[in-house]
Amino acid sequence: MRFHFWYTVFSLFFFVEAVLAVMHLGSLGLIPTWIPVFDFILLTLATFRLTRLFVYDSITAFVRGWFYGQPKNSFLGTLNTLINCPWCTGLWFGFLTAYFYFLTPYAWFFILFLAVAGLGTMVQIFCNLLGWSAEAAKQKASNGNGPHVCGG
Repeated sequence: MRFHFWYTVFSLFFFVEAVLAVMHLGSLGLIPTWIPVFDFILLTLATFRLTRLFVYDSITAFVRGWFYGQPKNSFLGTLNTLINCPWCTGLWFGFLTAYFYFLTPYAWFFILFLAVAGLGTMVQIFCNLLGWSAEAAKQKASNGNGPHVCGG
């Protein structure tokens, strides 16, 4: 296994930021002992939408383009890996949405509209999958490889 300096730096940076965020929220008395299930679902959907926005959507391709083609072991190459990895980006956005959720009630509106957009994205993905599946079944049937729709 190879040591990757910038991956280590980003991992340590994330850990330090998370600890500082918890300390900050704790000093303000803003860390609750529980979170409502509905709020957790909204945070999850908001994180999903932010992750999808930055990793896949065309509107943020210019951000991903800033780091494209950089050497993998460089600082910018590591940022390229981070911004193109849904698991990595999701972790960072999960941290940010949770932090701002606890920090200020003003974050609620942004979390809500991101969650609604996330749910809309999931519905769209499901409908696309259903359409592609139906189209594949139709192609299979028209090639004579599938069940006959009309008894003949």
